[in-house]
Amino acid sequence: MKFSLNSIYSNIYRRYDLMNRLFTFGLDQKWRKYAAKQCIKEHPAKVLDLCCGTGDLAIALELLAGDKINITGYDANKQMLELAMQKSRKKGCSCIEFILGDAMSIPFPEDSFECITISFGFRNLTYHNPYRDKYLSEIYRVLKVNGKIFILESGIPKNLMMRFLFKTYLYFILIPLGLIISGSGRAYRYLAQSSAGFYTEEELKQLLNEHGFQIQSTYRFFFGAVNLLIVVKNKLSA
Repeated sequence: MKFSLNSIYSNIYRRYDLMNRLFTFGLDQKWRKYAAKQCIKEHPAKVLDLCCGTGDLAIALELLAGDKINITGYDANKQMLELAMQKSRKKGCSCIEFILGDAMSIPFPEDSFECITISFGFRNLTYHNPYRDKYLSEIYRVLKVNGKIFILESGIPKNLMMRFLFKTYLYFILIPLGLIISGSGRAYRYLAQSSAGFYTEEELKQLLNEHGFQIQSTYRFFFGAVNLLIVVKNKLSA
């Protein structure tokens, strides 16, 4: 990766939410709310919203659960977190703590969270990322045994025609639109490439299994162009 992920989001944070709404026709909010509902069904006391960005998923969790859970929004980009805190205050949220930091060194002890959520950030941690295994090990460390990760992420449609349309949309709509709206075609070129080249479902299954996780359920949106994976942490044998 020739430029850092942090610099990507520092270049586009002002228009990040707007681009999400335009690119997904506003459905990204619906998908995050669905992921939040699935998480809340587990009745967690503590949730880590990893790579929380501008805070949409963390806010959705609190608005649905009220003060019944403690939510930590964690992200490496200062500007994104500042937006998240502003949005959280406007929504009247009081159960979210936003923390700046690297996902390779999460400042919590082992087995801290019953649930971890991550929306459109798992790809950044794992796609052609030399620190992929360290990120996954850290996620494993802070999640309780039998705890769950709710991964909302881009996927690769199995249908060949839908796959072609999806990749065409990424390269010929997302990149030009990102350049016009955010001024950073380079950033959206990375986002398009990482989405188009992301793991298949089988590759994701293998990767997660190798790091002590098991996919419990998969919910597909947009013919599999976006997926919600519900992943369980297994106890590793000694």
